[in-house]
Amino acid sequence: MTSPSRPNPPPSGQPTAPGPAEKKTRRLGDYELVGKLGQGAMGSVYLANRLSTGQKVAIKILPHDLARDQEFLERFRREARAALKISHPNVVAAYDVGVADSYNFIALEYIDGPNLELLLQKKGRLSEAELLKITSEIAMALEAAEEQGIVHRDIKPANILMNSAGVSKLTDLGLASASKGDQRVTMAGFAVGTPFYISPEQARGDLDVDCRADIYSLGATLYHLATGALPFPGNNPVVIMTKHLQEMPPAPHIRQPGVSERISAMIMKMMAKDPGERYQSATELKADVERMKTGQMPGGTKPPPLPTSSRRVVPSPSKPVIPSASAKSGFEHLIALPDTLLPFLPASARLPILAVMLTLGFLLVLFAAIVLLK
Repeated sequence: MTSPSRPNPPPSGQPTAPGPAEKKTRRLGDYELVGKLGQGAMGSVYLANRLSTGQKVAIKILPHDLARDQEFLERFRREARAALKISHPNVVAAYDVGVADSYNFIALEYIDGPNLELLLQKKGRLSEAELLKITSEIAMALEAAEEQGIVHRDIKPANILMNSAGVSKLTDLGLASASKGDQRVTMAGFAVGTPFYISPEQARGDLDVDCRADIYSLGATLYHLATGALPFPGNNPVVIMTKHLQEMPPAPHIRQPGVSERISAMIMKMMAKDPGERYQSATELKADVERMKTGQMPGGTKPPPLPTSSRRVVPSPSKPVIPSASAKSGFEHLIALPDTLLPFLPASARLPILAVMLTLGFLLVLFAAIVLLK
């Protein structure tokens, strides 16, 4: 299980200065290591040149001490197998896997931009347009994974990279497994995933999870990107996972008034405790995002309700409490009435149909009044 502490590694695409042991350029088989990009649970990542092709790549190297642990070694190899199976513009490509100078390594596509965790730290919460674009692109990545029977199991901001062209790419398939039957590596029986974004079924320890677990984790990721706050902050992984099992966070547009009700409704559907109440596939999620780009509410959802007294609203500590952007005057509510009552109809048809319904209702009341007066 990943620790909830979130170190600040250097952005992907920006090598750090070489340390004492890295002053000299190193060779690893066909690769010339240039500089260290970052450090993760599965080892170090280096910027490298592939000598046979001149291609710039990222090399993930498993340290010797972890390679001696068969569980880590299998997890590392499984990441390589999963990455090699998927070829998609929104998934970080894997080019090569092997052993050189007794080191296990994976050669990956080099991304010249930061991950979303670093982007969030740098610029703050993201706009609605950015959120919809990221959701659409990562939904397509998950769609490609579904086609290969792969569940990622660790969707989080640090595992989504954005290149210089603004394209989001999913990386780190270290926890990925086939959705049916491939349960060999389960982290010694512990729930796998990152506590801040883990799905309830993973927190419960279920082994046979499907794409809906990834959809939940993507929803928790979007919650953080939209509001600037974690769904369930804290320092105790067990407490955080228990909250993912038992509690719903305040709806994003309540937590952060700058978030629209449309985005809020989509995220809350993604984070439903019951997998059956979430989007059932990445394809379904992607279709809803396309509808939302035209200004519609997510299909089959209503704006999230205001929190009850049992749901304490915890505003972002960095933001003052201000009235919700969703609070409208009576006139504005009247204008929005067709959209509220008839969200399932095309926008152009809502007002005429509502007018007909109100006219018929008025005539019915008038007829009843005449009958009673007789």
